[in-house]
Amino acid sequence: MRNPFIYGGLVFGDHFADRQTELSELAMEMSNMGKVFLVSPRRIGKTCLLKNLQENLKRDDALTAYIDLFKAPTLRHFTELYAKAVVEATEGKLERMVKAIPRILPGLRPKLDPNPDGTVSFSVEYIAREKEVFQILTEVLEYPEKASIKKKKQFVIVIDEFSDITKYNGEDVEKAIRSVVQSHQRVGYIFSGSKRSVIRDMVKDKRRAFYRMGRIIELTPIPRDLFTAFIENWFMKGGYKLNDGVVDLILEKGRDMPYNIQRIAHNIWEEARDSRLIGKALVDKAICVIINQESLNYEALWDGISQKQRELLIALAKDDPDGIFSKDFIERWRLGVSSIQASLKALESRGILDRQKQGKYRFDDEFFRLWIGKGP
Repeated sequence: MRNPFIYGGLVFGDHFADRQTELSELAMEMSNMGKVFLVSPRRIGKTCLLKNLQENLKRDDALTAYIDLFKAPTLRHFTELYAKAVVEATEGKLERMVKAIPRILPGLRPKLDPNPDGTVSFSVEYIAREKEVFQILTEVLEYPEKASIKKKKQFVIVIDEFSDITKYNGEDVEKAIRSVVQSHQRVGYIFSGSKRSVIRDMVKDKRRAFYRMGRIIELTPIPRDLFTAFIENWFMKGGYKLNDGVVDLILEKGRDMPYNIQRIAHNIWEEARDSRLIGKALVDKAICVIINQESLNYEALWDGISQKQRELLIALAKDDPDGIFSKDFIERWRLGVSSIQASLKALESRGILDRQKQGKYRFDDEFFRLWIGKGP
């Protein structure tokens, strides 16, 4: 039997851990052509949730497009990706997509690249003058509403990593997007991002273009009872026997983060293929295997940060302070307030630490924390 615990990629169907409540809530918002700002820490399954939502919407005969801002370093790239996504959603077949681009989106042209397997990849290329980028972007943004009316179908646009919009000198871009999106009556929008503070500022700051434009939904860890049932069910199907407390330990060690839990369970499945017996010791062994698998990456990451940043990470890896600037924490680890502030800013910008509510911080990669705790 194939290992059912998939991590680091998209999962669908029975391999997608329970998110039925979130899927239903987002589907309801989209049926009302809502505008949702989805906030989610990394490694919690945001992209899988959005992709599964898309599949559900397609089965209901809706049009849907997904754009990942992480893959669009410039505004021109964003325009190209957006155009490609919405044209693919409405036209479907390659021949129709190629003909549609110059007809409905002047300033762009279709691009076909051959693949090694003999197929062809479709993309969109920007050909207008640089100063016209906002005009072309506006035309691209307008297209889903027109297509929805023509096709007589609901259209849902998902823009992932939307907090990265600031890299385009954000304010003008935000205004351009809002000026179009706010008038749409037949298109639902999900703007998702992993940077909680950035998304919140967009929606809550009166000076920002997206002020009160839509509701914020925060993606939280999957409830333990649901995740427990998911894990136990797959191990049972594989003929594995779980000792008491094993699943609770997996969830605890994984800090309730779906990526971590799936990866630990994946390694346990492989380690116990012969015996089919799983005890608590095997959980720790699986984690050690993961840390060893990632050790070269962690060493490179460790070599690339300053000594002060290392000192803070060691303290956070071995401690879990209620307040990172508390007197007790600072004195116990002999840290300086100014160095903590500088290190936090650098580590957060590099994606090593993630700021939580009430000023707490967590490691983006729990296995990196465990690697540090063992002694780099």
